[in-house]
Amino acid sequence: KWTTAESTSYYGLKNWGGIHFSADDNGYLQVHPLGDQRSIRIYDIVQEAIGKGYKPPLTIRIQDLLRTRVVELNELFAEAIADENYQGKYRGVFPIKVNQLREVVEEIRDAGSEFHYGLECGSKPELMIALAMHKDPKSLIICNGYKDDEFIRLALFGRKLGKEIYLVAEQLSEVARILQISKKMGIEPLI
Repeated sequence: KWTTAESTSYYGLKNWGGIHFSADDNGYLQVHPLGDQRSIRIYDIVQEAIGKGYKPPLTIRIQDLLRTRVVELNELFAEAIADENYQGKYRGVFPIKVNQLREVVEEIRDAGSEFHYGLECGSKPELMIALAMHKDPKSLIICNGYKDDEFIRLALFGRKLGKEIYLVAEQLSEVARILQISKKMGIEPLI
């Protein structure tokens, strides 16, 4: 007989599930989107999707879980900052490469709006997504990765639009290129 304890061990729930995942009395994996007692069995989600004609494997996105995790992350940083009397502040960003779906980026951006949660990009397509999705002038856009001249110009145009965009220099040679391009454009970079 399969037990709840075996399911908990099998799924490694104590290692990663926190308050958002558990096994029910029948051993099924369930998600608690809001971190409370309300839950949805993953098996039931899959069965409903199959009933609607979808075929596994499936990607299951639970919006309330995304929202709850963004809020929790920001609140935990705020708590740690207060506990340690840290004089700085936390300015989180969502790395677009993790999931570029518009619905996901919007959900995370909206969930983080009260915290001025920003976006991180590492390529020109991701930067275009960030520029289009960025709506909060108090949140950041962080540009990592390889930056050719076009990428740098695009980021600087975003600065001209009033967005707080930081170009992370991964090599010293990038600094000179960023400064040269920004001087030609007449736009002060944030490096």
